[in-house]
Amino acid sequence: MNMKKNEKTLIKLLAVITGVMVLGAVVFPASAGERQRSGTYENSRGASGTFQQRINWQPGQYSRVTTAQTANGGVWNRSVQDTWNRQAGTASRSVMTTAPNGKTADISETAARSGNTVSVDGSRTGYDGKTSSWDKTITANGNGTATVNNQYTRQNGATIDSSSTVTRTADGHDVTGSYTTSTGKSGTYNQTVVNNDGTHTVTGTVTGANGQTVERVATTTKDGNTIDHSATVTGPNGKSETYSGSVTFNQ
Repeated sequence: MNMKKNEKTLIKLLAVITGVMVLGAVVFPASAGERQRSGTYENSRGASGTFQQRINWQPGQYSRVTTAQTANGGVWNRSVQDTWNRQAGTASRSVMTTAPNGKTADISETAARSGNTVSVDGSRTGYDGKTSSWDKTITANGNGTATVNNQYTRQNGATIDSSSTVTRTADGHDVTGSYTTSTGKSGTYNQTVVNNDGTHTVTGTVTGANGQTVERVATTTKDGNTIDHSATVTGPNGKSETYSGSVTFNQ
């Protein structure tokens, strides 16, 4: 198995396990306290194993610590720490993932609300020590829509600027927008998010200036203690690649 692909698929599974995915992957306690749980995971690329997780919920803060063991004995660790102050309108998140070889990747993000606008600043340092960052502003327009402006700076210093409108729908939301890069490329994108009967579906299309498109369809379904996730990416040449994975939590 390609090591880079294996790493990416395990990180996707960690995201599901740690509750980044929707559909109640994390069930917050009714009151402050600690909760522990465990389970198994597997994906379509041959990765499988077990995991243990500790969740702590207190006023103004939430933390998750997850340890996943692969079938070949490798150990992945991920810790997530969220803090917020509703009165001040501020929040922060830090995420650190440690690979079996001891290398780490971390994400740091802060958000602040001013009136009907939220500003988000974030950065990610990869396993190779290189850093990317993003600055985002989200403005609620008061009519079921919001305007989002974002600048993403890649590890090599190149930037991508995007602007989009998010429109609330009866069962999710729609996104339409455009982007430009510091290398002179530009295009448009759209995304539809639908939540229906325990299934969360995200369909997105990016269209370049030359008219070529890339489409991604991702579906997450929760059935009892099991969460199934699949994603299919179709390139301009019509070829598709599909990834799928499953996480089951013990009773």
